[in-house]
Amino acid sequence: MHLSKAVCLAAVLLLAALPARAELGAEDRADIARVTAYLNEVQSLKARFIQVGPRGELAQGDLYLRRPGRLRFEYDPPSPLLLVADGFWLILHDKQLEQVSRWPIDDTPLGVLVAEDIDLQGRTRVTEVQRESDVLTVTLIDTERPDEGSVTLIFSETPFRLRQWRVVDPQGGVTNLSLQNPSLNPKLDADLFTFVDPTDHSSQ
Repeated sequence: MHLSKAVCLAAVLLLAALPARAELGAEDRADIARVTAYLNEVQSLKARFIQVGPRGELAQGDLYLRRPGRLRFEYDPPSPLLLVADGFWLILHDKQLEQVSRWPIDDTPLGVLVAEDIDLQGRTRVTEVQRESDVLTVTLIDTERPDEGSVTLIFSETPFRLRQWRVVDPQGGVTNLSLQNPSLNPKLDADLFTFVDPTDHSSQ
């Protein structure tokens, strides 16, 4: 499998063993409320991203997000990948291999970021909160699949803003994605979240 594709699939599938959930205190719950409020305020987002895979594989590109359910990761060449969420499906297109794969967006770790109503005390739940200097991190699991993995969201405090997320693959490898110069709540063209499958020849 193409290394960049492996990194992307690791971020999509989110399969990793987790330690037991730590007990959360009052300060943790207050921070979870802040994170929940912030994520619900982000109706759309545009940013450059830098992605570093488990073996140090480096990729970058443009990220577009619009709630509910829409995402676009447009990777810079030489990466052949395009990742689009159209409101239901999360679609990975490998242009080099001419392959298209699909998953329901709600069944991926990215689903929490584009949910219509983000709730971190429901199916997606915080298991750990950490504070260090000007950084707040929260680790999330899917309570319906508690043994399958976690995603960690990393926020700056001044200003309070999502800056990075981290995913673990089945072998314990870590994929980090950092946001560069994020623009909050811009107007985004609906065509960004439309995918026409070039491998579908049924209508030709």
